[in-house]
Amino acid sequence: MTLKLAWRNIRASVRDYAIYFVTLLFGVAVFYAFNSLPGQQVMFDIQSRSTANVFDLLGSMMAFFSVVVACVLAFLILYSNGFLIRRRKREFGTYLLLGMSPGQTSRVMLVETAIVGLVALAAGLVIGFLLSQALVFVTAALFGTTIQQYRFVFSPRACLATVACFVVIFAVAAVFNTGMVRRQKLITLLSANTSNQKVAVRNPWVCLVAFAASVAVIAYAYSQLGESGMRELSDPHFIRATVCMLAGTFILFWSLAGFIIAIVTRSKSFYLRGLRPFTVRQIASRVNTAFISLWAICVMLFFSITTFSCGMGLMGALTGNAREANPYSASLIAYVYSNWDPSSDDPAAGFKEAHPDEFAEGAERSWEIAPLLESNAPQAWTQTVRDSAQLDVYLAPDITYQELVDKLSPAQAHKLSSSASDRVLKANVDLVGVSQVNATRTLLGQDAISLDDGQCAIMNNADVTSDAARELASSHASIRVSGRELTCTGDVVSLQMSDNAVLTTTLTLIVPESVIDSLKVQGAFPHSCYLNLMYADNGKTAAENDAALEKIVAAAQPLSERSAQVDGWAFESNLWPVTSVVTQNEMTEQAGGIRMLITYLAVYIGFVLLIATGAVLAVQQLSTTSDSLPRYRMLSRLGCSEKSISRSLLAQVCVYFLLPLAVAVCHSACAIHVLNESLFSQMGTPILTPILMAAVLVLVIYGGYLLVTYTTARSAVRSAR
Repeated sequence: MTLKLAWRNIRASVRDYAIYFVTLLFGVAVFYAFNSLPGQQVMFDIQSRSTANVFDLLGSMMAFFSVVVACVLAFLILYSNGFLIRRRKREFGTYLLLGMSPGQTSRVMLVETAIVGLVALAAGLVIGFLLSQALVFVTAALFGTTIQQYRFVFSPRACLATVACFVVIFAVAAVFNTGMVRRQKLITLLSANTSNQKVAVRNPWVCLVAFAASVAVIAYAYSQLGESGMRELSDPHFIRATVCMLAGTFILFWSLAGFIIAIVTRSKSFYLRGLRPFTVRQIASRVNTAFISLWAICVMLFFSITTFSCGMGLMGALTGNAREANPYSASLIAYVYSNWDPSSDDPAAGFKEAHPDEFAEGAERSWEIAPLLESNAPQAWTQTVRDSAQLDVYLAPDITYQELVDKLSPAQAHKLSSSASDRVLKANVDLVGVSQVNATRTLLGQDAISLDDGQCAIMNNADVTSDAARELASSHASIRVSGRELTCTGDVVSLQMSDNAVLTTTLTLIVPESVIDSLKVQGAFPHSCYLNLMYADNGKTAAENDAALEKIVAAAQPLSERSAQVDGWAFESNLWPVTSVVTQNEMTEQAGGIRMLITYLAVYIGFVLLIATGAVLAVQQLSTTSDSLPRYRMLSRLGCSEKSISRSLLAQVCVYFLLPLAVAVCHSACAIHVLNESLFSQMGTPILTPILMAAVLVLVIYGGYLLVTYTTARSAVRSAR
């Protein structure tokens, strides 16, 4: 009997359960699909540790954020259930009046919750499974690869996690629902549709003062956010900005209802027209009673918009130039003394004293890495390496980057100084010889450059210093290097010094060989050496050539007992000849992994928060409309047209949805602007495209909930007339 009654109730309340059910369906589907992502690696040929590590990291991040998502969905389910129960109080009162005990009534509600939950869970898992298959192809696109042999992949771990999470949530919701039903008195349940809700009327002048205070607090939060630059979460400016933003937004929504009534009612020509008095009072009543939920929704919308926009922008900043940043098959890097103790007065002398054997061998071989490696593994070198070129980087003894910045215009100098640390500005300028630059350009199939004996050229490809490089070059700045005055040529040379995650060449001087020879006579030696390679056309894959290159380096630098205990190391890491090996294949895979990680996290968090906020607002508005049906019926009897009533309803729904969205957009605009100034513009990453993508996401999901809410509410009002 209980099951039969519960099933009839669900069928009779399809309209009430529709948005709630669809939201749960989406929640389950998205939860499963994104938690199944780590299992997709079986679809790809995992040939490197970096790709495998990306999937492992993705699994850890998804597990962490899934806890947050589960909390959001739990809040959604509990909050929505509360509104649905209040909507059906009279129905439960009728059950008690007909002789059912509170326990039996609670069991009916419990069975209803179980049926809706199980159906949503089952259907959501099916949709989530299909969605996860589509994400396999998205993952392949992010990695820039194709799937040779596609097969359906089911993730038992993701399925169990989804079922466990939602079973717990529904169990808590069931206890919550039955508790609410048991606590209600019969008279309260029967009079639920006829009693008016008591709404505290706030003093409009107090609301006006509170509103002004909230605007001031939010403005202060924005200023503190700008001061922080959002570079460090532990920055006191950022902490103050976060606290003030939350407090200011809370006060704003608390005071808004009284403030709106105080302002609008004083404009008689606007207020006393059509159904505006009714509409304004309805909106004010909802904002006045639901300001806490509106505050929470606004905060979630802010996180959703900001996470999606900045996440996609960050993906572009970190991976947008992956191809240009890795022009070589591989780069062998020797950090001779570039990473030496920065507090040392003479790091070069410190290196000579601490590593005499490495210094002696490097000096004997003129710091050339290729001949040493080839001599230790000649056959493997010939089979693996087609061509190579080395770049040795020296320090200019008589000019620092601060002195270089001082040659810029005040505006450009301020921009560069604000984005660089004191340590960087105090460092000596990097120098490379023109012959090695030309050898590297030849390796890349580029034309050689020429320099007169009294000239130098600016080499730069990083966006953060691109304007400064162009200004120095176009102004033909005079730079003193090793006692000689050199004049900058008018062109900026773009050259990546080694494979890397991003473009890294910043304001490096290309000087004539005579300058390098002069430095060598004075006892100078390179602080960094970059040996760039192009693999031979040997029929091997990039991963196989990478492995062969590691063996070549290991032949020259065999592992010590200490390093052999470190998992994954193939050679001893020395300051010279090889500190680290970076390959194009490795960097490309890492870029694909970063794209996948950031894209999925941004979409996952943004999507879930949007459907949660849209669903909560929809259920609240539909509940309010249901409670107000007698008022709409009275308006119809008084002669109000269906068109005017629908217009009033549309205004209420739009304001209720768009009010928290407008405040969230203001907060997001400030955060995105600050991040753009401190990060994206410095890296040359346009933020407009991610913003437009976020706008489309909000329009489709949030706007869809708004449209469905208005359509459902209008249908309920029409049927009640």
